[in-house]
Amino acid sequence: MIKIVSKSAALILVLLISSMPLAAQQTGQQMQQQQMRQHQEMQDMMQRMNQIMERTQAMTQDMNRRMEQAQNEQMRNQFQMMHRFGEQMSMTLGNMKNAAERCDLMLQNREMMQNRDMRQDMENMQKHLSEMTERMEEAVQTMERMTTRLREHQQ
Repeated sequence: MIKIVSKSAALILVLLISSMPLAAQQTGQQMQQQQMRQHQEMQDMMQRMNQIMERTQAMTQDMNRRMEQAQNEQMRNQFQMMHRFGEQMSMTLGNMKNAAERCDLMLQNREMMQNRDMRQDMENMQKHLSEMTERMEEAVQTMERMTTRLREHQQ
């Protein structure tokens, strides 16, 4: 009976040991897939930031042109304020995009992502950047409404 238990225990031990590399390989594949998904999400977010920046820059150029063409000092000052505000928003978006690029690089770093706590913190950082992008989109939409009102007021 002891030999049977020993043989069974040995067989179970051999099966466990032989399945370990497979489990480690699956975990590695899952981690790689997660990194690829996160990288794609970061790329999508940066593309969205680029689109928001383009809108902001176009608005800023329009405000600059209108500032130069304004007939009275009050309108010129208002267009100038919006122009400068747009420039600052554009710089903020550029800084956010740079931060997102750095975050993406860290998310792709296998050594950093091996640590569970670091991985969770980086995932939280990615979530925060995504939320900030949403807020910037809303801010630019507000700016667009403001510039529309300024243009309407000018006419």
